[in-house]
Amino acid sequence: MTTERGAAGRWFRRAVKLALLGVLGVGAWWLWPELVVEVRTVPVQRGLVELIVPSVQAGSVKSARQVGLRPVVGGRVARILVKRGDRAVAGATLVELESDSLDARVRLARANLLVGQSALRSAEIRRDAARKSLERNRKLADKGVLAEGGLERFETEFQAATEVVASAEASLAQLRAALDVAQTSVDETRLRAPFGGLVAEVHAELGDMASPAAPVLDLVDDSTLRVEAAIDEADAGKLTLGMPVRVVTDAFPGEPFRGEVAYISPLVLRDLRQNRQLQVEVSLDGGAERLKVGMSADLEIVVERRDEVLFVSTAAVVRRAEQHQVYVVRGGRARLVSFDAGVGNWERTEVRGGLGEGERVIVNLEQPGLADGVRVRLAGALGPAEAAY
Repeated sequence: MTTERGAAGRWFRRAVKLALLGVLGVGAWWLWPELVVEVRTVPVQRGLVELIVPSVQAGSVKSARQVGLRPVVGGRVARILVKRGDRAVAGATLVELESDSLDARVRLARANLLVGQSALRSAEIRRDAARKSLERNRKLADKGVLAEGGLERFETEFQAATEVVASAEASLAQLRAALDVAQTSVDETRLRAPFGGLVAEVHAELGDMASPAAPVLDLVDDSTLRVEAAIDEADAGKLTLGMPVRVVTDAFPGEPFRGEVAYISPLVLRDLRQNRQLQVEVSLDGGAERLKVGMSADLEIVVERRDEVLFVSTAAVVRRAEQHQVYVVRGGRARLVSFDAGVGNWERTEVRGGLGEGERVIVNLEQPGLADGVRVRLAGALGPAEAAY
């Protein structure tokens, strides 16, 4: 009996301890403060949303025309009439090569031309004299004064004089051609601007030997600028010529330049990382004069615009497969809500349904403890009284 009473006492004490632990646990659960997560929120609002195709990497500002001027024939550089940064007028001589021997050939060709012109004038004088003699003797022959066969001699002399004139004219044409050839040879030692533009670089010094294999200077037509960049092949089907484009540069942050798609490459190429890309060119509107050839630039091609539609910050959107969700603050708690999304970009996502204008959505999704149903308060708030209702 004593043993049974002792065992029962032990079980009773054990049960009392367990009951006390349970009571303490329940009390701790009720008294322990509930987890409150600090959040930052933005409202669902109405405005412009654009579907944008961005360039996958920075492109380059380029000129409409750019050329490396090379001499037609080799020679020593005698004069450089421009320096880097100068502006050249179309047709202006920029560089001259030595041309002493060619200049001498031009002088010789001109002298020969003068001789040929003199020979032609002499031949024309003799022909004119022969014509007058023939006409005078024809009158005499008509009167019967000229002996039979005498007129034939004057006709022959006139024909011969006419042939001499024709020969002199042909020789003169050859001499003019020879002068043109000599002058062209001299002109080939002069590098002239094919168009007006900016001298980007001068590669030669006085006395250098210039060769047709290497440019002497680079000329850039910066009157019309364009931007060339690559887009991802997945976006190729969204683009058409004439689409509006914003051009963003590091040199002018916050000041996008305007343009439109002017060229879409028919080829998809692979870069060094085996990414498949498509080259596009954008013509810039007026106001791009501050851009410089060679600057880096990013493209934002506007594929579609939606005005005055509901949108939410893209930073707040959680994507699971094809589902779009956001954490909405309702009743002081975070509620994970699905919504119908439309077009969007990295800043804004269109809301077609599931959210109301003015609702607050959480944007700091990386906040520890954030989950569906957790109590929240605005970042910087002092306590539950300032929860984000």
